[in-house]
Amino acid sequence: MAIVLLASSCRTVPAGYRGIKVYLLGTRKGVETKQVGVGAYWIGFNQKLYKFPVFQQNYVWKDDRATGGTDNSITFQSKEGLDVDADFGITYSLVPDSVSAIFQKYRRGIDEITNIFLRNMVRDVLNVEASRMPIESIYGIHKRDLLARVDSVVSEQTEKHGIIIERIYTIGEFRLPRSIETAINSKLEANQKAQQAQNEVKEVEAEANKKIARSKGEAESKVIEATAQASVVKIQAQAEADAVRVQADAQAEANHKLSESLSPLLIEYRKVDKWAGTVPQVTSGNMPFINLSK
Repeated sequence: MAIVLLASSCRTVPAGYRGIKVYLLGTRKGVETKQVGVGAYWIGFNQKLYKFPVFQQNYVWKDDRATGGTDNSITFQSKEGLDVDADFGITYSLVPDSVSAIFQKYRRGIDEITNIFLRNMVRDVLNVEASRMPIESIYGIHKRDLLARVDSVVSEQTEKHGIIIERIYTIGEFRLPRSIETAINSKLEANQKAQQAQNEVKEVEAEANKKIARSKGEAESKVIEATAQASVVKIQAQAEADAVRVQADAQAEANHKLSESLSPLLIEYRKVDKWAGTVPQVTSGNMPFINLSK
């Protein structure tokens, strides 16, 4: 009987856990300040051993009534006072050296701490943050902002006690009253259509601007081309005129020098040089062009 009693009183703390011994009776009643590590321990009839995992934990609070379970989902209210229901999950871990302080604060095991204290903390922060937001923002584009704010506030509250929040997230969509959900979806659809129409208008304007820019570019290109062609013609005409002027100046200069070089004696010499030695048989009364006396 003694052996059976000793065996039944032996408890183990597996790898990845820390243990806390609690004395239920006697002068040592209360929480033992020294936590125990991995190993086997004898737990007397006036003692109780709580085991806390120090590796990452993941818990889900959701509505399981459809499968015969309970409803652990979280309900909070928007700025208008509308109820919003959703399934949430939390991922966290415990600081190993803070396990004793965690138990002294909550006086519960890890499951009770998670499903009571942490869940209530998440629910309270959700109500505080969502009460500042209209239902359309919660259900729409600012859903991520709400979750990020809840994650930040809860992490700040639990970190000082040795609970490190990794992530708080939703499972599925937020659940609203059917009439509210229908109205929001209709409004969102109308907004999407209006945005689509605006985008189409912008596309048409952009295409028109492209055509205008293309036409303007082609016109400017033609103007530049015509200006360049006119410049070429002008340069060619100027070059031809300059060539003619240079040629005329050269010819005038040659004529001037030729006229200066002519003398009466040279003219007579040229006449004689060109004469064949015969006298015209018929004259008109004028003297022959060669003066034979000279």
